[in-house]
Amino acid sequence: MPTRRRLGRSMSRRDFLKVAGAGAVTVGALGAAGERLFAGEPARKPNIVFVFPDQMRQCSWSGGGDAQVKAPNLEAMAREGVTFSHCISNHPLCSPYRASLLTGRYQQAHTVSHNVGNQGGLPLTEITIADVLKKAGYATGYVGKWHLYNGGTGLGAPFVPPGPHRHGFDYWRVCHNYRSRYDTRYYDDNGHEVVLPDYAPKCQMDLMLEFIEKNADKPFCVFLSWHPPHAPYTEAPKRFVDLYAADKIQLRPNVPKGLDGEGTRKNHVGYFSHITALDEEVGRLMKKLAQLGIADHTIVCFSSDHGDMLASFSRYGKNVPWEEAVNVPFLIRWPAGIPAGKRLNTLFSTVDIVPTLLGLAGVPIPPPMQGTDLSAILKGGNAPGPDSVFIMGDTVANAVEDETEGAPAAGEKKKAKGAGDKGRGWLGVRTARFTYAKKGQNPWLLYDNEKDPHQLHNLAEDAGHEPKRKELDAVLAAWLKRVGEA
Repeated sequence: MPTRRRLGRSMSRRDFLKVAGAGAVTVGALGAAGERLFAGEPARKPNIVFVFPDQMRQCSWSGGGDAQVKAPNLEAMAREGVTFSHCISNHPLCSPYRASLLTGRYQQAHTVSHNVGNQGGLPLTEITIADVLKKAGYATGYVGKWHLYNGGTGLGAPFVPPGPHRHGFDYWRVCHNYRSRYDTRYYDDNGHEVVLPDYAPKCQMDLMLEFIEKNADKPFCVFLSWHPPHAPYTEAPKRFVDLYAADKIQLRPNVPKGLDGEGTRKNHVGYFSHITALDEEVGRLMKKLAQLGIADHTIVCFSSDHGDMLASFSRYGKNVPWEEAVNVPFLIRWPAGIPAGKRLNTLFSTVDIVPTLLGLAGVPIPPPMQGTDLSAILKGGNAPGPDSVFIMGDTVANAVEDETEGAPAAGEKKKAKGAGDKGRGWLGVRTARFTYAKKGQNPWLLYDNEKDPHQLHNLAEDAGHEPKRKELDAVLAAWLKRVGEA
């Protein structure tokens, strides 16, 4: 049965690295799991490749229910691996997600509560997956958007010098000017700018493939973080834009009248075009792994940090509890270790990702990590998953960006609400069936996602659902105590 890692503050990153350096996290320390990861085969630790676009929601690809979005390589990946229907972003905002992804810890523990630029970044005391796997003999790399180091330059991506602020990643191609699709750059280790002149996701995939080729004969872990399909929705290569017509776009039923016009439809064309362009890059990745002969022994994950409201409920951006913001894709493929063509309804959230990857790799999970290791379920076991996950949004999380980016111009924009309403902070839970969120002490949202998948009927003040609200109040109270919020 998967176990939850409790809040762990007693072991600092520095202490962990000392212990690991003394041999606590080595192949030998893994025992039988470290000697033989695959039944009947010599010991071989799986490679890990984690690819995640920024702001891609689960409901905007065929595996999430939208057949109009063209993503054939993601569909192939789903056929060859496992797809989670309910992967939930615990804190649907860029920097808090990234901190939780890499550390397996909740915001209350790693302290990254807003987008970096409003605060100092990921503390050096935090232990990341790169720290753990590096000590287990892995080569480590990171490409694309980092968003966890301030350096005094706001929301850009300043030069991150080699050392502790890279949190265990050695190959480092972190980009700045990442909102531009065609003049994104990165700094080399000496602080010199290198311009990426083509479509940024393609250039960034080139960089990741360079890392993979150099390390194909040893275990490696590499993360690739793209900025599209995040707003602005422009500048996808024209051949992908031409696949979609604004007047043919089918909007979600929760996009209100008055916001269903040309501006919103053009935003969807841009959003879908970027997703299709990213899908092509996923195809390039899979082809390269096959050419190198390492596809079967490489864990490939595709996910996102959070979704995008795209005018649903008159809102744009993220940092809210609706499914468009919190429910993200999660596909995982590992032919040597997990079944093919399986869809799971198991709840799976940001903090669970790293413990699960370490579990699949047979690498011990350090005590500070709080997420659940769901590797047994992925391998086909019948172990129960979580019965709820914790979700939250902070009070001033990048309000200006969320209120302006992505909203259509002119008349439509006047009716739009930003996702970053000042003073808005909320806390909630997502169960297999219900979404419940509170602002302060007051119920805000309650949806029965089984009966109402587009969340058109808010039951928070419905007298007939008072017993369910009280039940979810108790679930939320237990979560708040557990994460240190109460």
